Parts: sequence; structure tokens; C-alpha cells
Amino acid sequence: MTMALPRCAPEEVGISSRQVAACIRALNHDLTTMNGFMAARHGKVFAECWWSPYRAELVHSNHSFGKSYTATAIGFAMQEGKLHLDERMADVFAEEIAERNLTLDERTRRITIRHVLTMTNGMAHHPDMTGDWIGNYFATPMAHEPGTRFAYNSSGSCMLGAIIRKRTGQNMKDYLTPRLFDKIGIDADRFVWCKFPNGIDGEPGTFATTEDNLRLAQLYCNGGTWNGEQILSEAFVKDALSVQVENPFAPEQKDGRCGYGYQLWACSIPGVFRFDGGQGQYGIIWPEKELVISLHEGAFAPLGPQKTLDVLYAHLLLKLQDEPLPPAADDLAALRALEKAQRLPAGEVGNTLPDAGWNGAYTMQTGTFDPWFAVAPPGVGDLFAAFRTPERDHPIHGFSLRVTSSLVTLSLDTGAEILASLDGSLTERFVASPFPALGSYATTARLMEEDTLELRIRWLNGWFETILLFAQSKGGLAVTTKKLRLNEADNYLIDTSFALRNV
Repeated sequence: MTMALPRCAPEEVGISSRQVAACIRALNHDLTTMNGFMAARHGKVFAECWWSPYRAELVHSNHSFGKSYTATAIGFAMQEGKLHLDERMADVFAEEIAERNLTLDERTRRITIRHVLTMTNGMAHHPDMTGDWIGNYFATPMAHEPGTRFAYNSSGSCMLGAIIRKRTGQNMKDYLTPRLFDKIGIDADRFVWCKFPNGIDGEPGTFATTEDNLRLAQLYCNGGTWNGEQILSEAFVKDALSVQVENPFAPEQKDGRCGYGYQLWACSIPGVFRFDGGQGQYGIIWPEKELVISLHEGAFAPLGPQKTLDVLYAHLLLKLQDEPLPPAADDLAALRALEKAQRLPAGEVGNTLPDAGWNGAYTMQTGTFDPWFAVAPPGVGDLFAAFRTPERDHPIHGFSLRVTSSLVTLSLDTGAEILASLDGSLTERFVASPFPALGSYATTARLMEEDTLELRIRWLNGWFETILLFAQSKGGLAVTTKKLRLNEADNYLIDTSFALRNV
């Protein structure tokens, strides 16, 4: 049984309830959609809220926050003597290199596990993470001596997972369950770690609750101890929470240029570090103040994630007092009411309702129809396509629509069904998807101008959204599928198709 974290009033840990309420209000800024937020000090949770229909028990995509779970697995393997950080990657994967008949650059041969942990692989560009990503890693040309220059490399993080499997015989989730999850109270059955087609736990493939991530941050804040037990090496945690490499020329915003540790970042406030995933999935750690924050959101890149950090700094971190404050019952009650009141804005409602003319069955004629969530940075396709469960990933050859006064039902020929509210209400539902444990959603529908029906699917296991546009056309429907990227450079992955109406 998972032991609950202790809760307390903010005043008990040196910050006012009014100030925490101001922080929550400020988190609702114009460049994000907040999903979940927790903050703890001295091991006690003093603030927590989820923006309904998000809720505490839902796992949420971590994106590259998952790299810190990966690094933690490396730390356990080190203390068990299964690896050391100065081992060369070419030696660890000698068998795989020989199988692929690869000839390595001498600098490639000098890459160590430590270089991978610190994003100093030295490669000229990011290795291709599709297909044979292990071979692609070693075939990528070099530009710098390993260890001398920071360059973000998610492929390297995947290689760390491959090391765990080689040296322990287990994938990272299985390896971490008795060592980490069971020790600090993370429900391993609920925690999702998606796999690559070669069976290795993937990066960025972790889905955790906001509290799961808070617990990991608390472990690091505690120097690797939990309830008095030294779980993770204190020396490893100290090294992880230190600047191993400077990164002043990184393309990220302010807090992306303050230095890098072991698969985590230094912050612009000295002594503060963070686990960090795309679009603002954060685990903030301030050991000196015994403060940790966990946050899930959908921040609009490139400026949104930094704006969220700035809000947290200005309204929370820089307002901490070293001593408890006097109790403030009325302010605390107002804060707790505010926490419970957070919710996403309702969906847009059409001026008129769709009529029965939309009812019917349709067969795909051109293009593909795929409503499932995607993670697609600008200029590339769906990175999460590799994580779909093959036996659940069936092509959609047809679908049907059914309209009532309150709902639009989209039924797929795979047996899946998506219900969309016409009144703008966001009701959590679940659909069988190619990601078996990740089918929570809330969908709204509206009739737009020019005979276009819009379904907006909010996938609640992340910030993901799919917008489906059905436009009446001769003999059927022109279908446009838009999958949110949350990036200023290119905000949607867009596909078009045509479905013929069955007679």
C-alpha cells in the first residue's frame, strides 16, 4: 500500500496561503494550459490542484522528464556494481556494433556513459531515433571530442535504457520497481513506460501522476534517502544535482543555459535544479530550502515553459521564509477552495446544432484516418508512433457518425467509440486506443460555418489534442485531422483524407 505524503498548511512551511493562491492564479498565464501542480516543503505537501477534467490519479506524459527516471536507473546500477560511468559505449555495445558491421570514428569510440548522462556525446547532429536507433546512434558523425560540448541528445538517453537492459536483464520499469517505485510509493501498475519495437523501454515514454514525479523530486531533494533509508547513493545524487557541463550556447530560453547535470538541468536561481520535459513538465528541486514542485502543463513553446518557471520563481520560490508563519485560517480556506475550483475552459458551442443529416457510415477512400494522440515536434512526424502496441494499432477503414441533441458519437470500425459533448462540457471518458492504458479523453463537438463539424479531442494522459474537421463534400466527407504540436514554429501536424458515404 502506498503511504500518503503528509499534508500541511503553507504557513507551516514558511509561505502564506495568499501567496500560494497568487501563484496558482499566475500559473494560468496566456502561454499555457495547466494540468496539474503540487508543491511540498520539508517533506509536506502544502499545495496541490488539478485543472478538471485532469485529476490526481491520471498518469500524464512526462516527455523528457522521463530522462530523470532513466538516470536514476543508471544510479542504481552503479551502486550495484553493474556498470561504471567511465565505461566506453563502444565496449558496452561491442556485440551490437559487430552485428551491424559498423566502423566507428575514433571519437565515437571514446564516448563514455558519463558523456551520455551529461549530453556531451559530441555528435554533429541528433541521431535518428526511428528504426534501428541503436545502430543509428553509433553511425552518427562526430563534431566534437566527447565531454567537451553540450548538445541535447535524446537518442543517448534511449541508449542508457539499453544499457540497463544489457547489464541487468530487465527493462527500466521492471528494474526500478523494487528499488525505486516500491520504496518511495509510486504505483508501478499505474505508471506507464512505453516500449520501442525492439522491446526496450523508451524515452520519452513515461507517463506518471503529478505526485509520482513529486516523490522522485523529493528523493533527490533528500539526497537519496526515503523515510531514513539511503535508497539511492548520496554521491550519485550530489553529482546529478550539480553542473557537470556548462551550456551557454544552448538554443533554449534563460533556464536552458544555466548548466546541465545528470539528465537534468540547473536553474537560474543558484542551487535550484529541475527535471524537465517538453512543453513544461517539471520537477523542481531546491535542496537548501527543502522545496520540491511537480507540474504538468501544456505550455506553448518556445516561450511558454520559461514563463511558467518565471511565475514559480516570482510567486513561490522567492517568497519562501525560513520560519513558519502565523496560522491564517480564512486564507487557507480560500486557497483550498481555489485549488478545488481549477478547471479547463469549456469547449466552444456552435450557434446551431448538427442535424440528423450527419448520421451515417463512411468508408475511407483517400488518405488515412487516425485520431489518436501524437507527439510531433516542428518539422517531423509523430515520435510516439513507435510506442503504439502493434496488436492494438489497427488501420481505420471506416467510421460512422451519430448525432443526438447532446452528443456526437464517432464509431470506428476497429470497435473504438468517441463521444463528444455538444454543450461544451468536458466529461472524462475512456476509449480503447493503440496505447492501451492511455485512452482517457474529453471531447467537445460543434457545428461550424460551411457545413463543417468539428470534434476536439483532449487526450487527458498529456496535453495532447486532436481536432477532427468533417466537411460535407460530394458523396461523403472531406476529413482534416489536426494534431497539436504546441509550438510556435509549426503548431499542428495536419493530414487530409476523404470518406465516401455508404449508401
